[in-house]
Amino acid sequence: MSKTTGFSLADLDLTSASEKAFEFEYLRTDGSDTGVFLTVLGSQAPLVQAWVRKSLNRRRSQEAMAAKRGKEVDRTVEDDEQFGVDAAAIRIVSWRGISEPYSPENALLLMANNSELRDQVFEESNNLGNFSKA
Repeated sequence: MSKTTGFSLADLDLTSASEKAFEFEYLRTDGSDTGVFLTVLGSQAPLVQAWVRKSLNRRRSQEAMAAKRGKEVDRTVEDDEQFGVDAAAIRIVSWRGISEPYSPENALLLMANNSELRDQVFEESNNLGNFSKA
């Protein structure tokens, strides 16, 4: 009889694993603790992927419509910055250590006002090791 070794397909399913939220502590630039903990979805979570696809498809549609009229879409740096804020906020599902309660609107405000924390949200969400089985 042969013995099965290695990982199963379920072990390697990062889409499903990314739905299981991961909590991390926001660290200051110097590495010191803040007592602020955010819980995020992985970048491969269906909710995150659906939002990214919808947003990018909307942009492509706008560009295609403009091209049909012989124009270009005037996309600004601020538009790109807002995309980053929105893309980080959609990953956050809860927090603790912040006086205001978690809400999608408060997550947007937090991501708009703290680029350092926004970078950490992306880092933790993109680190699929946070969501996969050892």
